[in-house]
Amino acid sequence: MIVEETIVITGATAGIGLACARQLIAQGHRVVGIGRRQERLDALHDELGNGFYPLACDIRQNHELQERLQALPEPFRQFSKLINSAGLLQGQGSFLDVTPTQVTTMLETNISGLLNVTRAVLPQLIASGRGHIVNLSSIGAHLHYVGGHVYAASKAFVEHFSRCLRTELVGARVRLTDIAPGKTRSEFALVQFAGDQARADQAYSTLTPLEPDDIARSILWALAQPPHVNISSIELVPADQHLSYR
Repeated sequence: MIVEETIVITGATAGIGLACARQLIAQGHRVVGIGRRQERLDALHDELGNGFYPLACDIRQNHELQERLQALPEPFRQFSKLINSAGLLQGQGSFLDVTPTQVTTMLETNISGLLNVTRAVLPQLIASGRGHIVNLSSIGAHLHYVGGHVYAASKAFVEHFSRCLRTELVGARVRLTDIAPGKTRSEFALVQFAGDQARADQAYSTLTPLEPDDIARSILWALAQPPHVNISSIELVPADQHLSYR
């Protein structure tokens, strides 16, 4: 039997975050969906109903984030789960081909934004007595590859931060799971290639990529485990994706 809970999801307007929001609402949960695009959040509220609370916010802006979370109405402020799905890759080519602005955007979103949200919601997760954090890293966190540089390193931070934070949460009744997907079809490549749809499609042309729903099902499975079970990490990749690099 599924107990109704409230889950905070970052990056809720696209990709894995959106897939999680849809699946969780379908199970009868409430979702606080955080994203920067108000129009998409409003459309999601129209689609998913009053179980979805749209929270327009840039997670890089810590003060704004804190204010918006503190202003959540009941019962959305009684959240017990967090899915840190927001993340991006900007630029392509070698490290010298990526602009300083793109580097800053990746680090501030993938690292600082994740830390901001986690710090903001952790006290309530602890208070709930059944907290669970799911962080989205990447297979790039532990596999080096040409062009990975800043993005892969940022995801290595997420993976190691997850492991370290979990040691602090033992006894606090907050579980923590790191999800490391391989190549997944979403707006991720579209952002990387600055809106060039043809180039984004080319990124998935050599294999059958994962879909956001595939990742979301794994996340919901981890969340659904009995309270005494912590799924520390899940790596899932397309069956035809090569994982050897040189």
